[in-house]
Amino acid sequence: MNDEILLRKILTANHQKVTKARLAVFHLLRDSEPQAVVSLIAGCKGEVDRVSVYRVLDLYEKLGIVKRINIGWKYKVELSDVFLDHHHHASCLDCGKVMAVVEDGELEALIEKLGTKSGLSDVSHVLELHGYCRECDEKRKTLPVKS
Repeated sequence: MNDEILLRKILTANHQKVTKARLAVFHLLRDSEPQAVVSLIAGCKGEVDRVSVYRVLDLYEKLGIVKRINIGWKYKVELSDVFLDHHHHASCLDCGKVMAVVEDGELEALIEKLGTKSGLSDVSHVLELHGYCRECDEKRKTLPVKS
């Protein structure tokens, strides 16, 4: 199913209108990597105001259209598993780059097993890996050591 059609169905099923602002934010997220809110605001400049972008993201998060990817005390947003294949992220603690983690299914099976053992059904989870990307790690290695 076309992503925009699915978005429209989710909004109307939740008694929400399909607005210019909601479509603009969705289109920026649909064809890109996870984005910081400031990037979305810049992408909507002249089309959608800053406050509306925050309101759209708040609604989208409540409806399960987007999810947050926490990077320290900051975060980025991306479309949820409703629109993308389920995946995890690794983020650089220095530059903030977010990378998708390719997983072979073992982790998902383990999480499902742990959820079942805990008496849960329809198990969901969030896995976040934090560290330093190759470029930032190389920079850190060349910095002088403070004494």
